[in-house]
Amino acid sequence: GVARMQVVAVDDGSTDRSGAELDRFARRHPDLCTVIHQANSGGPAGPFNRGLDAATGRYVFFLGADDHLGPEALARLVGVADEVDADIVLGRLVGAGGRVVNQGIYKPGNRDDITLVNSALPWALSNTKLFRRSMLEVHGIRYPEELRSYSDQPFTLRAVLAARRIAVRTDYTFYHAVRRTDS
Repeated sequence: GVARMQVVAVDDGSTDRSGAELDRFARRHPDLCTVIHQANSGGPAGPFNRGLDAATGRYVFFLGADDHLGPEALARLVGVADEVDADIVLGRLVGAGGRVVNQGIYKPGNRDDITLVNSALPWALSNTKLFRRSMLEVHGIRYPEELRSYSDQPFTLRAVLAARRIAVRTDYTFYHAVRRTDS
């Protein structure tokens, strides 16, 4: 529920009035939403880092502006993380609108302790996972802002190497990655 959530939205110099829409949402839900406005950074790393700096919860999850989660996604991911004491939890991610997503990591089914060696994790290094925030903080894990694209892969790789346990869940569609035609 919203009493257990924090939404951090980073307006990265938008020109389509989405920043004003975020402010409107934050005024309606002041205990839920924090909006950060900044000049356009030229890539996702800066906004992700600003969001991490503002986050206060036990876990963080990064959601692309065009993508969406299943209605139970966050509750299920947090439940798994708490149940198996995982630092990272991957929930099944599917493509939408023609986007193709590699499904190799999900084919063996639910697992509680995957690694880069015993799974297809090397081909699933996007940031579309639940991360224990304290692990990120202890290890100083942030996105490399000098990279204008693909900054999620070094971030996720550092997190995977620092994680004590990584779990994957395949029995629910957690994340819908939408294909963008204007990127």
